[in-house]
Amino acid sequence: MGNKGFSKKEIRKLIIRKRDNLDKRIKEKYDEDIKNILCENKIFLSCKNIFIYVGFGSEINTSNYIEEFLKMDKNILIPRTEIESKKMDAVQIQNLCDLEKDKYGILEPKRSINAFNKSEINLVILPGVAFSESGDRIGYGGGYYDRYLKTLKSSVPKIALCYEFQIQNNIISEPHDIKADYIITEKRIIKCK
Repeated sequence: MGNKGFSKKEIRKLIIRKRDNLDKRIKEKYDEDIKNILCENKIFLSCKNIFIYVGFGSEINTSNYIEEFLKMDKNILIPRTEIESKKMDAVQIQNLCDLEKDKYGILEPKRSINAFNKSEINLVILPGVAFSESGDRIGYGGGYYDRYLKTLKSSVPKIALCYEFQIQNNIISEPHDIKADYIITEKRIIKCK
């Protein structure tokens, strides 16, 4: 889908509206399809320490993924943000009970749990609103992931999860934007150029 002439803000609004209107049964099927593709991926299978977001609102429901990954004996690291400093940490959880809602209603690890050593992260699962096939992404505008990813080794693979309609042409990246290496939709894996 093209978005020639649309600003990041307009693309964000358009895609979130489309995602919000996705039929519940179709969304559940797509979420399951995306999880199955991810779980069969060689990169995922070879990684132990996985940094993954907890889906919020109409995002992919990664809570189901997290429970399954924990059973696969993966170390699951969840983002925890400091709104004042715009800082983000990866925090290891043992189960979903280690999460609590922040002031926006987003599930994050409890403040009592220490941050994980970021140098040991093997894989990042990226959220986002829209992506191009070359790995450019439009996030939610806070810049948390771009700042955090800059502190990781560039060799750490970054896999974005999204629905096929979130793939957009002509997303203009800015110099500080960190690209996805792969994108998984309900239909395919895209190896970003």
